[in-house]
Amino acid sequence: MFAAMLRSALTALIVVLAVSGVAASPPESRDFGAALTLVTPTRLADVVANPERHADRQLLLSGRLTDLCTKKGCWTVLADGEHFVRVRFQDYGFFLPQEALGRAALVEGRIELRTLSEREARHYAEESREGDPGAIRGPQRELGFVATGVRLLP
Repeated sequence: MFAAMLRSALTALIVVLAVSGVAASPPESRDFGAALTLVTPTRLADVVANPERHADRQLLLSGRLTDLCTKKGCWTVLADGEHFVRVRFQDYGFFLPQEALGRAALVEGRIELRTLSEREARHYAEESREGDPGAIRGPQRELGFVATGVRLLP
């Protein structure tokens, strides 16, 4: 009898804690796009310092997502300290949810050096949280990354 009452009280306590959010767990890892195949990340600082050295290679990068397309989640910015890269998703094949902003992430894919037209650069600035489309003048050089897969980390 006492054991049954104790079990009921413990069950009620667990339910109360779960509902109140006290027992809330951190967000779990979540994958988007293709499965990641690489294990060891390349330092983003190394890629930014010498992008040609890393061209035509599949890379795994790690960092924090510091900006995200406000319209569809069709691009993000991965940063590690002062180094950053805009990440687009291969073949427009997947998007990230808005709650991905600020999360640590692994991205796998290839870097690309490209020149954005003024129109395309303004488009990115319009979709950015802190972009200033009016400040864009002329073509813009950008180190980008085309991801085949993304893992949001807890």
